[in-house]
Amino acid sequence: MRCVPISFLLAVVLVVSIPGCARQAEHCWVCEREIHASVRATLTLADGRKVHACCPRCALHYQEEPGNLVKTISVTDYSSGRTLPFERAFLLEGSDETPCVHHPPVLDETHMPMQACYDRCMPSLIAFGTDSGARVFLSEHGGTLYAPGTFPGLSSANQ
Repeated sequence: MRCVPISFLLAVVLVVSIPGCARQAEHCWVCEREIHASVRATLTLADGRKVHACCPRCALHYQEEPGNLVKTISVTDYSSGRTLPFERAFLLEGSDETPCVHHPPVLDETHMPMQACYDRCMPSLIAFGTDSGARVFLSEHGGTLYAPGTFPGLSSANQ
């Protein structure tokens, strides 16, 4: 009978355990979808806690719900990755780019895909730090552009 060297066994154990050490994707505090860095939003709650949302749309939905006290919302500039206050962002609504919706379909008990009637992240809402960055994206992906402070979904708490 041939003996397996201990170093070989240790190597196998190491290779098998590496996937378990991989960093898990961050999920939205509001809807539990995976957060994409390019559209991340951060809510500062009344108690000072900071929680992350998958997109500005999801952050706004949370803020609108009765009893949810949100001090501020910051968003990520899609072009640069920098963070800025929601009220200073150029917002592009309804483009053909939908970062939050790239997920596997929800299946019913017969394993058939269920039709979505409502998606809290739609229409897409993407933030930009500059008018020029937003306009370049708009020319390629469509949508409606709102200058800072003019988005109709902006509550008085964040202006």
